[in-house]
Amino acid sequence: MYKIDTKAPPARFFEDFHEGQQMPEVTKGPMTAGHQVRWAGACDNYASEFHHDAAAARAQGLPGLLLSGPLMASYMFTEVKHWLGSRARLVSFWDRNSASTQPGDTACIRASVKRAWTEDGKGMLEVDCRIVNQDGKLTTPGGVIAELPLKEGRP
Repeated sequence: MYKIDTKAPPARFFEDFHEGQQMPEVTKGPMTAGHQVRWAGACDNYASEFHHDAAAARAQGLPGLLLSGPLMASYMFTEVKHWLGSRARLVSFWDRNSASTQPGDTACIRASVKRAWTEDGKGMLEVDCRIVNQDGKLTTPGGVIAELPLKEGRP
């Protein structure tokens, strides 16, 4: 049975973060074809058969079924947003698929505050985030710019 843990993110402020601070690592997986099929169903995206049919993937010269890059990015986005808390507003997010994820792989989601500054009475964070597989290979580098409120509204 597939279980989803739905905890509300904490309410955090800009002052709760500092440059160099690391998010506790979150590991997803081992990934399964089911993760990909549920993702495709939620997105109504079945066009790329190599994402849900291992034989079709091998026929295209791939090693087997590949989980979609946007699925992996959504895992990273969600975990970083949860870490930053319910008060955070993500101003921008980017990611890049630099290696594939297949069934059996794990996805270790890591993030750290690269830069922290105030601007127009708001706290701003630049966060480096990434997914590394079970072999230590970087599969999904990314980044976030987030806006957080200051405690007591102080600049």
